[in-house]
Amino acid sequence: MVEETSVYTYKTAGRLSLGIDVSIPPGFDKEKGIVSIHYHGGFLVIGEKTTFPPHWLINACHRRGWAYATPSYRLLPEAEGSQVLSDAIDAAQWVHDNISKRIILAGSSAGGYLALAAAAHSQTPRPLAVLSIYGMLNPVGNRYTHPGRGLRKPVENLSKVLTTISDSMRCGEIIDGYAFPENPMADQRFRWIAAMHQAAWIPDVLTRVSGLAELIREQGTESIPQEHRQLFPATWGLSSGFPPTALLHGNEDVLVDSEQSAGVTDILKSLGVDVILECVEGQGHGFEAKEFIDLDSETNEERPFNPNLRRIIAFLESHVSI
Repeated sequence: MVEETSVYTYKTAGRLSLGIDVSIPPGFDKEKGIVSIHYHGGFLVIGEKTTFPPHWLINACHRRGWAYATPSYRLLPEAEGSQVLSDAIDAAQWVHDNISKRIILAGSSAGGYLALAAAAHSQTPRPLAVLSIYGMLNPVGNRYTHPGRGLRKPVENLSKVLTTISDSMRCGEIIDGYAFPENPMADQRFRWIAAMHQAAWIPDVLTRVSGLAELIREQGTESIPQEHRQLFPATWGLSSGFPPTALLHGNEDVLVDSEQSAGVTDILKSLGVDVILECVEGQGHGFEAKEFIDLDSETNEERPFNPNLRRIIAFLESHVSI
């Protein structure tokens, strides 16, 4: 199914006009209608609104008469983590004020992190449900606080790459979109991502607190300054009042460990939150974004993971019904 998409500016930040793409089905009721807001992936460093769209989710929304929205947001390392999160919150507020108050917060990879962090923040309109698609949800995980493990292969001239990251944090021009590179390993921003993993710099870049990952590793999460704890939702933001949450992850994901989703699932279950985790056998990062999937089409090709996707949609439906 194809719905017409309109582009709006939900916020201005300095010279940037942050946009949001919205597709609204015919006959949409602003009082009762559902809007699924999806934050794109890219490790918070690359990507744009249309990066690897989850066609299965988009089509499921259209089939059910739900609207679908996807915002841009400022990117690390030029932007601070608090600025990125504020964009995610402001996008949700804009949808709440202009499209419908009945929202779902969803995101893929780094976008899953933003969905979780925004849902945990007191300034965000409360969503009916949260959906994380192979989200990198917990920046205090071992992969992000212990140096040594990069992405697919080690970064050459690591110290030099880290210097360029530091320079960009200090005086780089802030952007709100960067097309996914055709050759990632030859791309500077993708090298930044790999270096941030290998050097365990993600907590440091998020917060602009040099050495924070080392502090977390040696002293625990209490070492995270109070003003930055909003950026660590899996540690500081979850409660018994957290919205119902669905998580999807491939168990062979080498870019974002499936333990990220499993750990958040365990925390939410311990708090009594309604949660579902679909851990898909034999699948890696972005497994469902590679094809155009319409779960409700009679001509849809059946894939081994389609039942997992259908259970996610059924869970969301159960929590948005009036």
